[in-house]
Amino acid sequence: FHSVSIYVMDEDALSRDDVIGKVCITRDMLAEHPKGYSGWVSLSEVDPDEEVQGEIHLRVEALGSQGGRRLRCTVLEARDLARKDRNGASDPFVRLRYNGKAQESTVVKKSCYPRWNETFEFELAEPAGEKLCVEVWDWDLVGSNDFLGKVVFSVQGLEAAGQEEGWFRLRPDKSKPREDERRGSLGSLQLQVRLRDETVLPSHCYQPLVQLLCQEVKSGRQDGQVHLVTLLDETTTAECRQEVAVNLVKLFLGQGLVKEFLDLLFELELAKPCEPNTLFRSNSLASKSMESFLKVTGLPYLHAVLGPTITRVFEERKYVELDPGKVEIKDVGCSGLHRVQTEGEVIEQGRQHLQSYLGELLDAIVKSAPACPPVIRATFRQLFRRVGERFPQHQHTKFVAVTSFLCLRFFSPAIMTPKLSRRW
Repeated sequence: FHSVSIYVMDEDALSRDDVIGKVCITRDMLAEHPKGYSGWVSLSEVDPDEEVQGEIHLRVEALGSQGGRRLRCTVLEARDLARKDRNGASDPFVRLRYNGKAQESTVVKKSCYPRWNETFEFELAEPAGEKLCVEVWDWDLVGSNDFLGKVVFSVQGLEAAGQEEGWFRLRPDKSKPREDERRGSLGSLQLQVRLRDETVLPSHCYQPLVQLLCQEVKSGRQDGQVHLVTLLDETTTAECRQEVAVNLVKLFLGQGLVKEFLDLLFELELAKPCEPNTLFRSNSLASKSMESFLKVTGLPYLHAVLGPTITRVFEERKYVELDPGKVEIKDVGCSGLHRVQTEGEVIEQGRQHLQSYLGELLDAIVKSAPACPPVIRATFRQLFRRVGERFPQHQHTKFVAVTSFLCLRFFSPAIMTPKLSRRW
């Protein structure tokens, strides 16, 4: 950990959000406040060439031979690079510059942890006053490439050492000095920040707990027995229950027991006094775990089903507003024949657009059943059966239980906030 940047954004529903400014909290700043920092911090302007992070693994050596002295740099890999593309990754490549010459590596598509294992050589200049600059860039098909950071080596120091190898922190480009005249004019952000160390033990230290959880899931619900997952549900607060659910889902996915884990949660939840109309509507561990399970296992399926329509909405940029109090009246028609639309015409036009989008979405969801991941379908079958056994007199309840997860907690959030669903 070196620093954390907090950005203040201007949300845009139809395109990429704009950055108003940022606050950068460094580790050194937090070290000066052991009990935490609290106060107002001025926003600073965002310079794209300073938005870097991560490290690069290099081996640099000075070689001497009868054929001449050479500088060799092996670019091995990089990690935790900045994400510059809309897909949540980058297309990184490395550019090496020395003594007026430049060489470039291959482009690794869609990765923030690329591996190159490529070697580059330059003739050593006399005297060896030039510096070797290793830059990492994000390749863009359209527009200019994005800067991801750089490492600069002193060749004189390298000749004395012979070779340097290791992970080097990527640095921003400070070659263009700039006075941040707008600091303070962009506003301020009040923060309370504290650096806390958490001890993570080796994986074998957690094996007894993992074995205990797996044994309980394999055994299923036992009448009169106090279950460990029930204790987890009762002792976790509402704020941290989502994080607990995500970790448990990932744990049992790795153990191949996620269906059994969710089935146990269904049984324990249905064993409580509950009403058919409010089933799984609370933020219990069962509800949060099922929601997390759908996000972890169903994200590609979700994007495949909703992606075409969401893309169409963003590309067409149609005006849709059904609230008469918010309708904007605009001129329509060609040059010389302008007229003002009536409120009714605007609402009717918006209704038609909305109906077209929703009809396309519903059609895509209905036809997507064969593409739904088998593990999700198997889990819904278990839920359907358990609810049917618990409420035999209410035949509709088992359908409501499935749709409450599939629609209310899976499809609907992605439709209402598509930007959020891309970050799941």
